[in-house]
Amino acid sequence: MTTTIASTRKAYQFLQIRVQLLGRGMTNEIMNLYVNGKRLKPKVETMHEFMNYLGFQGFRIVTAELETEGVYTHFYTMQREVVTQRPPGGDIFDELTQAKEGADFGDSLKNFFEGGLDRFA
Repeated sequence: MTTTIASTRKAYQFLQIRVQLLGRGMTNEIMNLYVNGKRLKPKVETMHEFMNYLGFQGFRIVTAELETEGVYTHFYTMQREVVTQRPPGGDIFDELTQAKEGADFGDSLKNFFEGGLDRFA
């Protein structure tokens, strides 16, 4: 299949992340992690490792906020660009509802994007 400029377009994938760090957050260890509203168990221990993992997957931080009432809660919006040859064939919200509560983050992200990217190929 030949790819031309007319047949490709940019698309973006976003992640909404909410994280609470252990204790005061000095060691950057993850206590609670939510991605797109689902609580997940990360395969990594620290926020640095988690952000590096997402960076290697092509994500970048778009927004970052911190709530300081009670437990410090960090909020991030992550984005990555995808070049595709056709419009998405499914509904992203249907795919997100299939993610299991408490699933391992690496597996959920892998399944979510591998399933989602098949439509863009």
